[in-house]
Amino acid sequence: MRNNKLQVVLISLTFVSLIALLIIQVSWIIQAANMQKKQFDHSVKLALAHIAKEISEDKAICLEVSNCLNNSKTSCIKSMFGKKEWSRVDSIIKTNLDYYQIEIDYVFDIVDTHKDSDFKQCSRTYFSNNLESLLLQNGIELKIRFPEKYEFIAEQIGAMFITSIVLLILISISFALILKYYKREKMLYKSTRDFINNITHEFKTPITNIALANSMISKNVAISDNSKLAQYSNIIKSEHQKLKNRVEGLLNIARVENGNAGNYETVNICNIIETTVKSYQVQLQTVNGKIEYQKLSNYCDIYADREQFHIVISNLIDNALKYCDKSPEIEVKTFDDKKNIVIEIIDNGIGIKKEHLNQIFEKYYRIPTGDIHNVKGFGIGLSIVKAIVESMNGTVDVQSNLGVGSKFIVKLPYLETK
Repeated sequence: MRNNKLQVVLISLTFVSLIALLIIQVSWIIQAANMQKKQFDHSVKLALAHIAKEISEDKAICLEVSNCLNNSKTSCIKSMFGKKEWSRVDSIIKTNLDYYQIEIDYVFDIVDTHKDSDFKQCSRTYFSNNLESLLLQNGIELKIRFPEKYEFIAEQIGAMFITSIVLLILISISFALILKYYKREKMLYKSTRDFINNITHEFKTPITNIALANSMISKNVAISDNSKLAQYSNIIKSEHQKLKNRVEGLLNIARVENGNAGNYETVNICNIIETTVKSYQVQLQTVNGKIEYQKLSNYCDIYADREQFHIVISNLIDNALKYCDKSPEIEVKTFDDKKNIVIEIIDNGIGIKKEHLNQIFEKYYRIPTGDIHNVKGFGIGLSIVKAIVESMNGTVDVQSNLGVGSKFIVKLPYLETK
């Protein structure tokens, strides 16, 4: 359940990040366009200053312009077009625009500002404001229009714009594919989980029937008097118990994953740990091993399911027994840690390689055991531990040294603040 919530949070964060990136990219493109427009305007103004200076210094142009506008005309383009003075003005404009790298089409005119209705109204038109001597005194201005101004600006930021759009498209496609495969994997996982759960439930009835039948057979006098048949009956009983434990393990993890955490109540986990440890004493004595429990905590009450907490401790002790190539020595400790009670289960087993430490709590994962081939199981013991502990708002971790042993650390919050 917690993993599912984490995945939803991660996908949501990724989606929000994608939207934020889109907004940032659009904002950046707009800012880049504004900067290009300001740079363009600044370059035009600088060019106009030089153009106005050169025109005002050319007496022939000034005389022709003055004659043109004195004849009650608003502009000079019609009367001066084709004359050498007009060509000279065009040459001056082109030379200065080229100098400032303004290489786009333009239309220019020389106007009387008192008569020109377009004066300082069109955003694509630029006016010189420093024509000197005769032109300035008579209110005469040079205006230049750039019909393709915005196309030019767009072209300047074209590479950045295209790169940004391509990047956004690629990120969007990647996110869509990730989301698609996530949904597919989630459906596959759900189908697999339901399949395993259904099979597990189907196993319960025949397992119960096997136990009942074997119990009836073992009570028969003919069986009890025949040592070989009695041995077979004991084998059936032993294997039945193993199979039952496996099925119960699968059912337990299914219940936790489906949110059916169990019957929660206030429990003293120190008492449960002590009882569980004692139940292993006889089993450990048969293999010349030992198990000890040190209660160093002053506060043992937590909100938990009694049976499922017992499963947590049992599974961790079972692992310590299974993965041990010598006489097992197991130490169980509980102590206080701020708002948590900490449970440590330390063993002298074969240990775990570092590359496996992040995977051992995954469902169905089995640690490679080298030359040891007698460790049985489905790889669900530790995944059950993790699922149950997390359902209690706790955490489980492991520290291990290969060939030395492992230490499993379970932290569970107290029922209330101390």
